[in-house]
Amino acid sequence: MDLKTEEFEAARPQLVGLAYRLLGSVSDAQDAVQDTYVKWLTNEGDVEVPVAWLSRVCTNRCLDQLKSANHTRLNYVGQWIPDQIQTEFETSAEDQLEFASSLTTAFLLLLERLTPKERAAYLLHDVFSMPFAEVSAVLETQPANCRKLAARARSFVTGNTVRHVPKKQRQEELVLAFQAALRTGDTKELGAVLRDDAGLRADSGGKVQAVRDVIEGREPISAFLKNVLCLAWSSMKFSQQMINGTLGIVVKDSDGLHAIVSFGYDARGNIGQIYIMRHPEKLARFAQASGLVSEKGKLLFQTH
Repeated sequence: MDLKTEEFEAARPQLVGLAYRLLGSVSDAQDAVQDTYVKWLTNEGDVEVPVAWLSRVCTNRCLDQLKSANHTRLNYVGQWIPDQIQTEFETSAEDQLEFASSLTTAFLLLLERLTPKERAAYLLHDVFSMPFAEVSAVLETQPANCRKLAARARSFVTGNTVRHVPKKQRQEELVLAFQAALRTGDTKELGAVLRDDAGLRADSGGKVQAVRDVIEGREPISAFLKNVLCLAWSSMKFSQQMINGTLGIVVKDSDGLHAIVSFGYDARGNIGQIYIMRHPEKLARFAQASGLVSEKGKLLFQTH
């Protein structure tokens, strides 16, 4: 392996983690990182800090992709949810909670509501701990502007309290309560850990049957689980799986993977959001790859 390839491979986990969080798509993130690699190999100039140069090229590639993605999502059928990934950790249990907080579906969806440059500045500084001097080089703007971008994003993220991840035992309790509601139709136990203003959304891309509008509120969600999902999923098999850093549910029927369910939590460790993935292509990508988290922000996709 030559020196340039070694330098790129050393930076790859950061580039993958950055691209996935910016784009919410495994395939698009992989394309952005591969394009960055090609540009790195063909670059003939001197580079003092390879990771900063690579981050700049990768970020710009992602920002370009976001422009077309935003246009495409205007015509998206139903609710769009980021690609879900099976998650494995190479860190301690304490670190897992911190690292998972920037991978959850709730967090990625919140990033979608920021401007692309706010999103990039926040991720580079707050998630990847990059100094603002380097962030400014990546975004090609003044450090003061980067500070403002990151501060606005941070205030928005903090105000929406989506980076709270309860301890593993609490996650298990919540997942079991959800499974019990699906099995029996009795939502009393789940209702006790479901926020009054909770939301449930499903992503099918219009390709398979799924609810298209967001269901809001504890009572409407409980009714949907009891009267719809409990019946539709009565013969299916449920298993627990780490999904985007937190415990979720994999639903299988006789044909294979039917759905993925993940959750968003509030500061008290209750369920604030329920996400159901039904999109066939996204389910296929979930089955084919997992994400390995080794350090803060860093991520690698592993093909099964």
